[in-house]
Amino acid sequence: MFKSVSIFKYFIEFIVIVLGVSASFWVEEYRETLQNKEERLKVLNNLKIELDEIDIFSQERKMVFNKDERILFHLMSEKLNSIDSLKNIISSYDEVNIAVIDYRGFGPPLNRYNSIINEGTLKFVESDSIKQLLSQLHNTFFKYINANVSDEKVIQQKISLYLADNYPEIFLNQDKLSFDQSLYNLKNIIKNDPNFKAYLKIKSRTMFVKTFFLEKYYDTLIELRNKIEKKLSER
Repeated sequence: MFKSVSIFKYFIEFIVIVLGVSASFWVEEYRETLQNKEERLKVLNNLKIELDEIDIFSQERKMVFNKDERILFHLMSEKLNSIDSLKNIISSYDEVNIAVIDYRGFGPPLNRYNSIINEGTLKFVESDSIKQLLSQLHNTFFKYINANVSDEKVIQQKISLYLADNYPEIFLNQDKLSFDQSLYNLKNIIKNDPNFKAYLKIKSRTMFVKTFFLEKYYDTLIELRNKIEKKLSER
C-alpha cells in the first residue's frame, strides 16, 4: 500500500515537472513567434516606405531618360521641322548639353534595404515571392540599368573629347550665341559629320536600353509593393 502511494506520488511529481517544462517551452515559443511577427512587420513596413520613395525617384528618372532620347532623335532627324519639334520639348540649351555631352545616372534610395541586408533581418520575411522580387529589383534590373549607365558614360567621354578636338567653338562660343543659333550650329555639325552622328546613334541606343530596363525595374517595383501591401493588410 505504502509502495503504491509512493509510486503515485512520484508519477504526479513527474507529470507536474513535464507540464512545467512544456508550459515554459510553449510560452517561450509563443514569445518568439510574437517577436518574429513584430520584426517581420517592421521589415515589411521599411521596405514599403522605401519602395514609395523609389517609385517617385524612378518616375522622375523615366521622364528625363525619355526626354534625353527625344532630344537626340530630333537632333539627328533630317526632317525640316526637327528644330521646331526640338524647341517644343526643351526650355534651355542646357538640356541639349545633358543629352549630348553628359549622362544621367541611376541611384535610387536604398538605405533601408541595405540596412535590412546588413543586419540579416530579411530572414523574418517568410514569403519567397517577396524575396525573389527584391532580388530581381535590387540585383538584376538595378545592375542592368547601371551597366548601361556605365556604357553611356564611356560614350559621353568620347563625344566630349571628339567635340573638343574637332569643334572647340561649341564650348567656347556657347555663351555668345542665341539659343536658336546654338541649335542650328549643332544640327549642321551632326548633318555634315558622320562620325559624330555615329557617336550619337550609339549613345541613343545605350539610352534606349537603359530606359528599357528601367521599365522592367519599375514593373517589378509595383508588383513587389502590391505583395508587401497585401502581407501588411493580413496582420
